Amino acid sequence: GLASNYLCDLEQGAEVDVTGPFGATFLMPGDHSAHLLLICTGTGSAPMRAFTMQRQRSGATGGMTMFFGARAPESLPYFGPLKKVPESLLKQHLVFSRLEDCEKEYVQDRIVAEQEAVAELLGNDKTHIYICGLRGMEEGVEQAMTSIAEGMGQRWSDLRDTMREDGRYHVETY
Repeated sequence: GLASNYLCDLEQGAEVDVTGPFGATFLMPGDHSAHLLLICTGTGSAPMRAFTMQRQRSGATGGMTMFFGARAPESLPYFGPLKKVPESLLKQHLVFSRLEDCEKEYVQDRIVAEQEAVAELLGNDKTHIYICGLRGMEEGVEQAMTSIAEGMGQRWSDLRDTMREDGRYHVETY
């Protein structure tokens, strides 16, 4: 993103003022058996990578499901390290919007396509949802979750608010 370009353009040895960290809302749960539902695009994958690395190191038993959107495989940051995460720990849904000879697909499209699995996660009190990336993705994800929750006989706004109150719903979009 913008910060990456700024840093890359600096002269070697240049000093940079850094502030933060800001907030404490995008933290992993202390419960190692909690399931993480990770939804991200582009550079929003940075905290997700940290989560997967931490989970690998800690021996956590809770699984992770990731919906990761990018234009094409070569534009996926951290694609190499992601391929090394065992499927027993991380169920990956890599979604691409700019592949030749393929229809555009976005994370919300894949979430709907995987609605049974997502509904099961939404019904689990140990599921934590993390959404990070472009703000435009957030609206589509909200619509997908609304549809899935309705299929469960629930209102997404109520479920989301309960998860947020319980510290299980986290959003960082820009």
